Amino acid sequence: MLADSASLNALVGERLRAVRKRRRMTLAQVEEASGGEFRTSVLGAYERGERGLAAHRLLRLAELYRVSPAELLPDGDQNGDRDHVVSQRYPPDSVL
Repeated sequence: MLADSASLNALVGERLRAVRKRRRMTLAQVEEASGGEFRTSVLGAYERGERGLAAHRLLRLAELYRVSPAELLPDGDQNGDRDHVVSQRYPPDSVL
């Protein structure tokens, strides 16, 4: 169980960064792909866990990255098995 919102923000940020990197996208490319909806500075703050992510924004990022929203949420699985499943389901060359 998560201790507080800062811990949740950090874990979600780690997931966001991992998914973005698997997509081989820079923060600037995400900003461009989103039509400016997500600024690089805000994306970076999300990834660093410095800023909380509203549910509708998380859903939109999941859509942009073509992953299930659940893939961006921590579930206590610390061994990385989920990352392996995601990379098989959404190979890097299937980006946007």
